[in-house]
Amino acid sequence: MRSLKYLEMLKEKYRLNSATAVAVKLGLSKQAVSNYLNANRVMDENTCLAVAMALELSEHETMQLLMAAGIDRAEKTGQESLWTVFSQRMATVAASALLVVGVTGFLTPQNAEASTYKAYSAAEAPGQSILCQMA
Repeated sequence: MRSLKYLEMLKEKYRLNSATAVAVKLGLSKQAVSNYLNANRVMDENTCLAVAMALELSEHETMQLLMAAGIDRAEKTGQESLWTVFSQRMATVAASALLVVGVTGFLTPQNAEASTYKAYSAAEAPGQSILCQMA
């Protein structure tokens, strides 16, 4: 199960050795956590979000956890999940974004210098009229 790895990450991060310890950390019942860890049940969205917050996951990583649970839930019932299609699209969008960033970084000059113009005051250029300074 894809979503189970996030519970394992939680156990490792906080050195939790039992379902009871995980349950306390997440504010869930021991039975619910045992069912998740034994792959008898798949985490619902609220549990996924609690795990994501405990792991301090980014928005992207949280979305991956939600997708993993959705895919697991569909597989458990013998259905095909739209999360699978969505996750493939997200991977394509992410790859495209990386390509755009890479090309933009390659084509953008690193040390672009702007043309400078220095205006002289009458004190800096004695003997010249203002009209001569502007010409």
